[in-house]
Amino acid sequence: MSTYFQEKVVIITGSSMGIGKSLALLLGKQHAKVVLNGRNQQKLLETETELKNLGYEIFSIAGDVTLEEDCKRLIQTTLNRFGRIDILVNNAGAGMRGKIADLSPETISTIYKVNAIAPIVLSQMALPHIIETKGSIVFTSSLAGLRGLPLLSVYSAAKMSLTAFAQALRAEQAISKIHVGLVYVGITQLEIGKTAIGPDGKPVPLAARKGLLVKTIDEVASKIARNISSRKKQTVIGLPGKIFFLLVRYLPRLFEFALLRSQKKINKLYK
Repeated sequence: MSTYFQEKVVIITGSSMGIGKSLALLLGKQHAKVVLNGRNQQKLLETETELKNLGYEIFSIAGDVTLEEDCKRLIQTTLNRFGRIDILVNNAGAGMRGKIADLSPETISTIYKVNAIAPIVLSQMALPHIIETKGSIVFTSSLAGLRGLPLLSVYSAAKMSLTAFAQALRAEQAISKIHVGLVYVGITQLEIGKTAIGPDGKPVPLAARKGLLVKTIDEVASKIARNISSRKKQTVIGLPGKIFFLLVRYLPRLFEFALLRSQKKINKLYK
């Protein structure tokens, strides 16, 4: 077992379920002091109780990361409890489905706030404390953050903006020797009942993902932990993700051709 995370104070947003919860379990097992965060207080308390029963040092702070006051409270309560912050994992996010022409302004704003503005603002608040510990700020991104994709337009734009922000932050703070990591999550299993935001702002159920190339939530959490402990600039998860990355970077015309070929099928699904 790695000792890298031992006694480190880690904030993980969006950690009442899914990848965030799995990462909290993994780091708790490695003796980190984990701060859980999410909007659903009941789910958050259930996760906190589950992890505490395993003997892990866990503390939960309910809140909405799109609200400035909740972000301030998350940072300050963590400092009051543990006196330091070593790692911030910006994991909270919201998926979407819908054509650009159908998106309401409110939906556009919500998607961008959750996936871009919230992690940027929270990272800014945590930055002085991360500098003190020479710690890590990590962003859970997506393959949609490498290339704008149909039906994921604003989500793609938000995730792409995290890449630019992380690059700028890394350059500005090179002298402070903090770690700024980006994790591009590929095709991952979905929890039962997982939804995305539809064009009208209402939840859209997502179909289960199956197949040998689909990564489990635990596998993704492990890759995020490895990104942190190895202090890597970026991690692209899974074989499909790596192929996607290579096509977008080195063979963009081929990727564009394949994307356009699939457009008719996509249009039929989302008429």
